Amino acid sequence: MAELLPIYFSIIAFFCALGAMALAIFHIYRHLLNYTEPTYQRYIVRIIFMVPVYALMSFLSLIFPESSIYFNSIREVYEAWVIYNFLSLCLAWVGGPGAVVLSLSGRAMKPSWCLMTCCFPPVPLDGRFIRRCKQGCLQFVILKPFLVAVTLILYAKGKYKDGNFSPNQSYLYLTIIYTISYTMALYALALFYVACKDLLQPFNPVPKFIIIKSVVFLTYWQVKLYPQFVLIMKLYRLIVQSFVCMQCARS
Repeated sequence: MAELLPIYFSIIAFFCALGAMALAIFHIYRHLLNYTEPTYQRYIVRIIFMVPVYALMSFLSLIFPESSIYFNSIREVYEAWVIYNFLSLCLAWVGGPGAVVLSLSGRAMKPSWCLMTCCFPPVPLDGRFIRRCKQGCLQFVILKPFLVAVTLILYAKGKYKDGNFSPNQSYLYLTIIYTISYTMALYALALFYVACKDLLQPFNPVPKFIIIKSVVFLTYWQVKLYPQFVLIMKLYRLIVQSFVCMQCARS
């Protein structure tokens, strides 16, 4: 039974990945065929393309676990690009940074326990605030490819082992850096949404954001927190990717 289980998972993963990729490619084709709103659709297409990238890289990682670090690297670089494109899409929805500044002129974000700003004075919602939100996402986009390159170099030198939190291995330190950078990017997105919630309400971005980040969450934490469920989590992530297409198709 232990030998049949990986084959069973591989068969299910193949059909899940194939279905997710086919659905995503179909949605991309429909967007390109009806490319009437390029300001929005270019970001939407980039976000939807996350599904084929994730599905293919996850499936290859499942089939070739000894080479999974290379497949995961491609997936993680594109993940960073998707986060920035999601913020850019939200900015496009509300008319761009200039329109946001004009709409929010004279307003301020009140201190909040939920946003961890309770000990700070009200934050003015001006051009500087919007720029900080963009920088918060962009730092992750820039840092992630650099971390991937460092990871591959250390892996080649035997100084990196996935899932090994030993102080003698670089995995622990890279995970800490990645977590801080990733948290900053998500926090910047959350601040931007709270500030522009009224402007973004007609576009209902919350379900799209939750679905997209559920895939990324499973990708990142499946090994960190649930190493014994890696195969199951990969399969579940492939299934969730189908819902990404459905949400993005409604954009």
